[in-house]
Amino acid sequence: MASLLAWWAQAGPLGHSRLGAGWLGAGRRGTAVLDTPRPAAVADTSARYKPSRRPRLRQKDRPGSPFGPGARRSPLTLPLPPSVKLGVVVDDSLKNFNVEEKIGKDIDFRDPSVVSFKEYEAYQRREAIREYYRQKMRGGVAGAPAKPGTPQANRLIPKIYLGPVADRIFGGSYVDIRPAGSVTIKAGWRQNFNENPALTLRQQSVGDFLFEQNMNINLTGQIGTKLKLVFNYDTKASFDFENQMKFDFGGKDTDIIKKLDLGNVSLPLTNSLVQGGQNLFGIKTELQFGRLGVTAVAATVRGTADEVRVQNGAQGRQYEIKASQYERDRHFFLSHFFRERYDQALRNLPTVQSGVSITRLEVYVTNDNRTTDNLRNVVALMDLAEPLRYYRPGFAPLPSTNPPTARTPARNGANRQYAALLGGGATARDNATVDTYLQGGNGGAFPPLSKNLDFERVRARKLDAREYSFNAQLGYVSLNTALLPDQVLAVSYEYFFNGQTYKVGETVEDYTTVGQDQVIFLKLLKATNPGVGTLPDPRPDPLAPTAAPATRNTPTWDLMMKNIYPLNASQLQRDNFQLQIIYKDDATGVDLISLKEGAKIQNQPLIQVLGLDRVNPNNDRNPDGNFDYFPGITIDPELGKIIFPNVQPFGNFLRAQFDTTGTDAGAERERIKKYVYQSLYNQTQSDAQQQQERDKFFLRGRFQGGASSDEISLPGIGIAQGSVRVRSGSTLLTEGTDYQVFYDQAKVKILNPAYLNSANE
Repeated sequence: MASLLAWWAQAGPLGHSRLGAGWLGAGRRGTAVLDTPRPAAVADTSARYKPSRRPRLRQKDRPGSPFGPGARRSPLTLPLPPSVKLGVVVDDSLKNFNVEEKIGKDIDFRDPSVVSFKEYEAYQRREAIREYYRQKMRGGVAGAPAKPGTPQANRLIPKIYLGPVADRIFGGSYVDIRPAGSVTIKAGWRQNFNENPALTLRQQSVGDFLFEQNMNINLTGQIGTKLKLVFNYDTKASFDFENQMKFDFGGKDTDIIKKLDLGNVSLPLTNSLVQGGQNLFGIKTELQFGRLGVTAVAATVRGTADEVRVQNGAQGRQYEIKASQYERDRHFFLSHFFRERYDQALRNLPTVQSGVSITRLEVYVTNDNRTTDNLRNVVALMDLAEPLRYYRPGFAPLPSTNPPTARTPARNGANRQYAALLGGGATARDNATVDTYLQGGNGGAFPPLSKNLDFERVRARKLDAREYSFNAQLGYVSLNTALLPDQVLAVSYEYFFNGQTYKVGETVEDYTTVGQDQVIFLKLLKATNPGVGTLPDPRPDPLAPTAAPATRNTPTWDLMMKNIYPLNASQLQRDNFQLQIIYKDDATGVDLISLKEGAKIQNQPLIQVLGLDRVNPNNDRNPDGNFDYFPGITIDPELGKIIFPNVQPFGNFLRAQFDTTGTDAGAERERIKKYVYQSLYNQTQSDAQQQQERDKFFLRGRFQGGASSDEISLPGIGIAQGSVRVRSGSTLLTEGTDYQVFYDQAKVKILNPAYLNSANE
C-alpha cells in the first residue's frame, strides 16, 4: 500500500479523476479506474445520439438457391444481368438438382447449391399459377394465351361468354367491359409546432391526419350489339350533371323497341309549341308500330330552364329570387347610427330625410393578395364611436344631463373607449404588445377585450376608391367583390350632421406621424367570427329565466345589410322593368301577390306592404301597383341591385304591418308566426335557408339591361352541353355557324352579323 501511495504522488496532477463505480461494491481490492483528460482531437461522444434522416439500404445477398420460398420478391431488387447464366442439372442420384450461377463458363457468381426434387417441383407449381393469372389479366380467353402486343393482351377484364341464348336478345354472346381512369389516395400526417410560452404544452404541438381520395372512372360496356353502357364519375366535377350514366338499348329494324335509354337522357324538340329538355335523368324509349312511331320519356329535370331576350342592343330576361338570397358580405352600414335611422330617412320617398353627408371615407381590408402598397397595421374595434349599441358596458359614457338617444351621432368620443386608448400612449400603439394591452394589460383603464370579438389586429390594405362605392346620405358602403370568411373590414370616415362635422376612427391626418410599426385605430364592420346568437350578453335581461341565459348577436353582425338582392346584370333600363313580390301559399298552391289575411294588409299588394310602391309615376303619394324606380335608393341600375327601403323587410318591418292592438290581436299574432321571416336576420344565411316553411317570399319580374354587340351573357353557371337554343324571330339558328356557345363562361357569341342588324327579338 505504501508503494502504491508513493507512485500516486509521483504521477502528478490530473485534469480530473475518480474511482471506478464498482470498485468498492465489487470488492476488487487494488483496482482503480482513473479518467484521464480527453485529447482535444478526439470527438466528444457523450452528447445525445441523433439518428440521420437519410434512408439506409443494407442490401444482403440472397442465401441459397433462387428456387427457395424465401427468395426476395421486392420489385426494387433488380434481376440478374444477362451475363449471369443459371444452370439446373440433375445429379447422379436423380433425387436432387445442382444449381449453378456462372459468369461465362468458369467463374462462379455464387456458390453452387443443391435443391431437392420437392422444392423444385413446388417452385414450378408457383410459377405456373402466377403465369396463369398473368394470362388472365392480359385477356386470355378459353385458356388460350393472348399474344403480347395485341389489344386483347392489354385488357383488364376479359370478354365473358354468355352462350347462344343471349345472341337472340342482345345480338351477340359476349359481354365486353372496358374500364379506364384512375383512383388516387393520399394519406399523411401533419404536425404543427408553435413554441409560444403563452400556450400549454399540449397546444404547442398539434397534429391531425391528412386524407384525400380522388376518383375518375370511365366505364364502357357492351352486351352483344344492342345493349351499351356508358358511365363516368369524377369526384372533382363541379356540377352533378357532369357525371353521366346511361344504358342504351338499340333494336333492329324489325323490332318494336327501337331504342331504350336509362340514365341521362334528353328530349330535343324543334318546335316552339312544346319545349323539350336536355338535362334529364330517367327513361326514354322509342317504339315503332308499323308506320306509327312513339317516343316516351319519364324523367326528372336536373337543371332549370331560363330565357334571355335581346332586342336593339338591350338584354332582357325574367328573374325570380328568394327572400333568403340576399347579397351577403358586400354591403355594410358604417355605424349603428346610420342603421337605426335608415327606415326613418326613407319614409317619404323619393325624398331622403337623413340630414347626413359623408365627406370622407377610408376602407381597409385584410391583405391577402400579396400587395405591398397602402398597407398598415390596423386595430379595428367593435365598440368604437357607438353611443348606444356597444357590447362592453364598461365603455358606457359618463352620466350627463343629456343621455344618448337614437339621434346622438356616432363619433370617437361617443363612449369612453377611444379616450382610454389615447391614454395608453405609445404602449397602446405598439404592434408587438397591443394585443396584451387590449386583453387586460392596461392597468384597469378599461375592461379586458377579446380578440376576434371585440377587436381585430391585422395587416390591412387600404382600398382604392374604384374598389367600392358608398351612399353619402344613408351611410353604407358597397364593395365590388364579396369578402372572404376570414377577411376583416374596417373603416374611418368624416361626415356632416346638423351643422357639425364628426369623425369615426383615424383618418390619414391622424396617423401621418405614426410609425409604420405602430397601429392605427379604425371602426370594425366585419370580423373573422360573426358571432351569431351564441355570445353571452354582458347586460342580460334581469327578467330572463336562469335556465336560459340571455344571448345575442354581436353588434357587427347587424351592420351587414341583408336587404339588397342581386339581379346578376348591369346597365339596367327603367323602361320595361317589372317587379312583383309574391308569396307561394302551400295550402292553395297558388302564387299570391297579396296576403288574404291581416287586418291592415289584407288584399294589399306585397310590393306596397313592403315599401317598394308608395308613389305613382308623377311621384304623388298614391301607390299604383308598380315598383318605385329610384336610382341609388331602391335600385342600383349600374350594378343591377334591388334595394329595400327598410332594414328588415321580411322581419321586423313586416311584423309592424300586423295590428296586434285591435280586437283580433290573437289571430294577428298567429299570422306573425306564419309569415314573418325573422330568422333571416338573426341567423346566418345558410341556417335561415333551412327553414323552408318561412322562405315563401319571392321577388319576380323582368328587366332589360345593356348587352354587347355580339355577346350575350346567360343566367347561371354550368350550362349543359347542347341545351342552348338561339332564335331570331321564328328562325332557329345553327350552332357553330350562326352562333357559338362558351358553356364554361355562360356566354353566347353571335357569329352572323345579319341577325344583329335586324330588329327581330
